Amino acid sequence: MKTRGTITHIQPYSLHDGTGIRTLVFLKGCPLVCDWCCNPECQSPHIEIEFYRSRCVRCGACVEACRPKAVNPDLEVESGFKIDRKLCNECGRCVEGCVSEALVYAGKVVTVEDILGEVDKDRCFHTVSDGGLTLSGGEPLHQLEFAHELLRRSYDSHISAVLETCGHAPWDCFERVIPYLDSVLLDIKHMDPVKHRDRTGVSNELILSNAVELCRSGVPIVIRLPLIPGFNLDADNIRKTCEFVASLRSVKEVDLMPFHQLGRDKYFRLSRSYALDTCKALASDEEGVSKISSIRDMLASFDLEVCVC
Repeated sequence: MKTRGTITHIQPYSLHDGTGIRTLVFLKGCPLVCDWCCNPECQSPHIEIEFYRSRCVRCGACVEACRPKAVNPDLEVESGFKIDRKLCNECGRCVEGCVSEALVYAGKVVTVEDILGEVDKDRCFHTVSDGGLTLSGGEPLHQLEFAHELLRRSYDSHISAVLETCGHAPWDCFERVIPYLDSVLLDIKHMDPVKHRDRTGVSNELILSNAVELCRSGVPIVIRLPLIPGFNLDADNIRKTCEFVASLRSVKEVDLMPFHQLGRDKYFRLSRSYALDTCKALASDEEGVSKISSIRDMLASFDLEVCVC
């Protein structure tokens, strides 16, 4: 029986998720619910429905197709109010009846063979750039069997593989996939477990423990630091983060990920509220750019290689 998983999409020609040109696969499901997540469609493991208001031709076919009456009959309604998620049973009749693709599925079930077929299309780019496959999400280890089989098959096919992870998974999950990885991209969001839980839904203790174990395993690590205004930019947290990352001897680079608003509209397409709706992008003014620069300089003072993404 073929191993199946649920993804949102496959992004070819990715330049910021591992070395070289990479094929980036977004898996659904994540144990964290970060306020600033730019891939909210990947948080739930289930296939969902998104509404793109700009594509809607106001034909009303979705209203007629929806048996539980979850689709708002007001054809001029904003994205966030198109579907009553409490009534919606995700049957998909509205999607099937939408001629303009304003209603679409966020997620699809695929096989390992499906993914490898798409990856193979990018082989020439991988070869010339030292690139390969990157598993992202969501949290790829949330679908452990699928991720393991995909990574194993990639390894057998001599495809470089990278895991992008939030770090919140039992250590034995990492042990199963490490043999097939060229590197791990690991998020460190905050050093305080209470503050981490307040904004992500989970403590950071397992994440930091896994960071230490990954270091011991010898797999090369890239630490990713999301820079979120009002959350983790204070000097004390940055200093503690620098000290912790510097203690991880297999870290080859630290990537700074300044907050942006590129994922904002996704929340409304999924009928969700967005806690950072009014928060401006960190790099949008001189003060923010200066803050990014000071964090980069502090990390560099710990002899860490730093990249601003």
